[in-house]
Amino acid sequence: MTILNKRWIVIFAMISVLFISCEDADDNDNIIPGINSILNQTENNTELSLLNAAFIRTGLNDTFNTGRNYTFFAPNNTAFNNYLSTNGYIDIDDVPLVELRAMLLYHALNTEVVTTSLSNGYLKTLGKDDELESLDLFIEASSPVVLNGGSTIIDENIEADNGIVHIIDTVLELPSIATLIAANPEFDNLENALMNTGLNNNLSNLDPLQNPFTVFAPNNDAFTALVNTDAMDGLNDVADILALPNLNDILLYHLVGNDRIRSGDINNGFSITPLLGSPYTIDTTTGVQFTDGSGTTVSITSTDVTALNGIIHTIDIVARPM
Repeated sequence: MTILNKRWIVIFAMISVLFISCEDADDNDNIIPGINSILNQTENNTELSLLNAAFIRTGLNDTFNTGRNYTFFAPNNTAFNNYLSTNGYIDIDDVPLVELRAMLLYHALNTEVVTTSLSNGYLKTLGKDDELESLDLFIEASSPVVLNGGSTIIDENIEADNGIVHIIDTVLELPSIATLIAANPEFDNLENALMNTGLNNNLSNLDPLQNPFTVFAPNNDAFTALVNTDAMDGLNDVADILALPNLNDILLYHLVGNDRIRSGDINNGFSITPLLGSPYTIDTTTGVQFTDGSGTTVSITSTDVTALNGIIHTIDIVARPM
């Protein structure tokens, strides 16, 4: 190859570098991917330096430097330092690699979401459970937006070439069933019941030897529905349900142990064996229902909220074993 040819190759390479560092020539003011990616946000913002170090350590720097659209809830350095201190880690390098990678993926959505389009409810993340199903994150679309009941978006809608970044003040740890119930205001009565009986501790346990669970979870309206079922049963308000001496047994009737029962597993005639009480059988002829031990029809109204230690399905009335 001649010296002249080599010189043209060098010049061409320089022009290429300059070209990809500029804006598009179209009228949309688009930025060329790779210049303002989610990864670049962590490189350019000193408050996200620990997140950047975590990306690099886990190899996720390549993932969040691609042209695919994500939403990333980015813990700032204060959030990471609090996480490290609380869990007894010296620095990012002290966090087990598998744990760190799984946790970072839990901060990401596989779509671009700005805060104005958020509403109260669960969203599937890139985090996975043991069966590689997407873990849920609860969004409380208040002002500011709160995630899983304890992490607040403090800087929102930062645009990147490959999505949106929202900076948060607390690291999101992988969720337990108890976390996802407590985060949702529609489960306030259930949370109180679980706390009254101590069962929230069981549903907080992420030890794989003691889970997974499937929870048929009565929402607040389900507690009210039980109060209204029988005017003569002595249940005049939700507080009366929470004071029942057999509340623990009633709650165990809503729990299945050592199994993740997903909606895809349920069909007509499917038998559910709770931790306490007789099995009940699913009827799908008119919705998805079962008859509890008291003869009351219970409908499953939403399904497949996924925590690290199990599954949550919502039901429309508190079920009773007898």
